[in-house]
Amino acid sequence: MEGEPKDLMVLNAIAKGYTTEEKIARATGLSTFEVAMIIERLLLNGLIYRREKKGFLGRRKIEVIMTEKGYKELDVRRHELEQKWQRLVTLAEQGKRNEFEREAMGVRSWIPLMLFMGIMDVMMWMTMLNMMNLATQDFMPAGIPGGAGEGYDSGDMGGEYGDMGFDINI
Repeated sequence: MEGEPKDLMVLNAIAKGYTTEEKIARATGLSTFEVAMIIERLLLNGLIYRREKKGFLGRRKIEVIMTEKGYKELDVRRHELEQKWQRLVTLAEQGKRNEFEREAMGVRSWIPLMLFMGIMDVMMWMTMLNMMNLATQDFMPAGIPGGAGEGYDSGDMGGEYGDMGFDINI
């Protein structure tokens, strides 16, 4: 699962209690097709399992549940991402622009996951980029405020954020 931010996003959603493909898709902002493909990979890796449950009016309902291996993998990966975030914060505080820029480009694809997991805050990230006099849009993937996308729909995380049309320089 190395190098798969979307896989970890789905695994994190399952850990948060989203157990159906539809709920996971809404929570993560991924398509139900993407979620279904990711669930198959997670099943093959032994990180989750399927459970059949009786739903409303006796209807069968398929849920996905984390395995112990899944929880361990998520904890390890969360720790790695927290260390990456702390490294960026330290570089920003020290004013090491070149190192910060190199590290920031390395985590660019992981930003949506770090936001989803609550590891980083988008306003803090944008403030750090502005402090380093770096163009926000260069370090934000599509779909994140200030990035190449139209806006960020956070699903169940609190609404939709669009481009405010201004930059803040500190």
